[in-house]
Formats: sequence, C-alpha cells, structure tokens
Amino acid sequence: MTFEKVSVVGLGLIGGSLAAALRESGEVGEVFGVERNEESLRFALESGIADAGSCEIGPGISGSEIIVLATYVDTMAQVAREVSGFVSPDTIVCDTGSVKAPIVREMEKSSLSIRFVGAHPVAGKETSGVKESDSGLFSGKRCVVTPVENTCSEALSAVKMLFSLLGSEVVEIGPEAHDEIFSLVSHLPHAVAYSLVNVVASSGEGENIFDFSGGGLADFTRIAGSSPQMWAGIFIENRDAMLSAIRSFSGKLEEIEKAIDSGNVEYLETLLSKARDSKRNLGKK
Repeated sequence: MTFEKVSVVGLGLIGGSLAAALRESGEVGEVFGVERNEESLRFALESGIADAGSCEIGPGISGSEIIVLATYVDTMAQVAREVSGFVSPDTIVCDTGSVKAPIVREMEKSSLSIRFVGAHPVAGKETSGVKESDSGLFSGKRCVVTPVENTCSEALSAVKMLFSLLGSEVVEIGPEAHDEIFSLVSHLPHAVAYSLVNVVASSGEGENIFDFSGGGLADFTRIAGSSPQMWAGIFIENRDAMLSAIRSFSGKLEEIEKAIDSGNVEYLETLLSKARDSKRNLGKK
C-alpha cells in the first residue's frame, strides 16, 4: 500500500477520474472525495469512484497523506486555505490546474501550514462532470509538476509517485515556463475554437449552417464544448502568456489575410507549406 488515504477536492471530470484511477490502482487504502454538489457526490460514492466523501471541506479530509485540489484554477488558492484548517502541518497538497505560476506564487507567500506541490495532469475531454469520469484518462499521458526552490523534496517525491500510480509520465518544469508552453499548446487553441464557433454562428446564414460543415469544422471546434466557466478562469489566470499567444496568432493570421488580399498565391503557398511541414514534424523524436 503506497498511501493510506488520499483526498480529492472537486469530483468533476479530472477529480472523479483521478479518484477512480487511485481506487483501481489498489495502492491507496481510502480515497475520500469532497464535492459540493450532492447529486455528484452520491454518484461518485454509488459508482465506487470514492470510498467515502462529504459535501464540504471538513474533518473528513484529516489523516490524508495527500490532498488533491481538482477545482477551477481561479478558486485553487482559496480552497487550499480551507483545506489547511483541517489537516496537520506535514500534509501534502497538490493541484491539477492548467495554470501554475499564480497558484504557486500564492502558496509560496502564504503562511499555510501545508506542503504544496504544483501539478498539472495533461489530460481531459470537452465534457465535464463526475459522470464523465474515466479511470484510464491519465494513463500514458504526461503530468507536469512545477517545483520551486522552497518545495519540499519529500512532498515532491510523493506527488510524483501519486501520478505515477495513474499511469502518467511525470516531468518537471518551472511554473512560468509551464504557463508559457500551455498558453500555446492548450489555452490558445481553446480561445481560437470558441472564437471560430462564434464567427460561424454569427454569420447570419441561419441556424443550420453547421449542417453544411464537414469533419474539419467539427474536429477543430470540438474543444469549444468545454466548460466556459473553467476556461474563462484559465484565460484570466494566465493573462500575460495568453495575451502574448493571441497576439502571435493574430500576426500569423494577418500574414495569410494579406497574402489573400494581394492575390499572392506563391507567398500563400509558402505560408501554408511551412505550417504543413511543421505539423508533420510535431511530436517526432
């Protein structure tokens, strides 16, 4: 048994999947879930996603070696403060947010008696909620941990072990570098997908315009079905990196616009070929 007790605060898609995977691992004695939505908590308990749970942060989380915060990124610091009131000073707390620097900074300057480690399991779906939980969601995926100078080495090792139990490949990256990377590979694509759907929907061509689209539009805009509340928080929390990414994207789109406007087919083909070749090389080692 690797851990006697792990608590997961927030049993949505990520928290629910994480809790289910920990239970299936057989390496955690008790998985305790905290979920404010009573129906969601009931589902988690009846489905065996968690062993026990509560609708509020309270004494139920005490005795946990690790507490995983799986709430929206803009609430993470407040949730950590609530958690700290019910656990011992040596308790390890990690999060699952896709923005790291502001959360890590907040934890570093706080006087909370917990050992915090920033973490980001790089997995998800465009759907949300505990009923979408998938115990295999993290298997074969990366989990980024973002230690800083004051991060407790013992706590870091424990968090890395926790995500290894889920089948994740754990890598270390600094919080600021993490946010810059994910502004480009995750946050910007979501912003573009939301924007594209808004452009198509506001075209004035009628509600059935999407019926004329092929697979390309559906594939490209799949992630626009994700939670607006969650992504609005992510965009704001990662404000600086997001603005830089959006401006870079706008510049590249403007290059294509100018080539089309001028009728410069040769230059347009050059731009598109460069993108195609880069896409083909993405992920190659």
